[in-house]
Amino acid sequence: VCREFQRGACKRGETECRFAHPLETVQANEDGSVTVCMDAVKGRCNRDPCRYFHPPLHLQAHIKAAQSRASIARYRHS
Repeated sequence: VCREFQRGACKRGETECRFAHPLETVQANEDGSVTVCMDAVKGRCNRDPCRYFHPPLHLQAHIKAAQSRASIARYRHS
């Protein structure tokens, strides 16, 4: 979670910041992180409100790329 956002001072905004700007309904973990809603990343979350973070498109791209790299690494080790 963006610490500047938590203080109300993030100048980058949700679409340019590389950290999460979660809605108030999203539950933060003890370490200040949030759990990503993978249904939202896949375009099929219909929970309203959802307690998980719905990342903006630029963060979704990073998440999908990381998943792809992890999938390739798992395949190589099999």
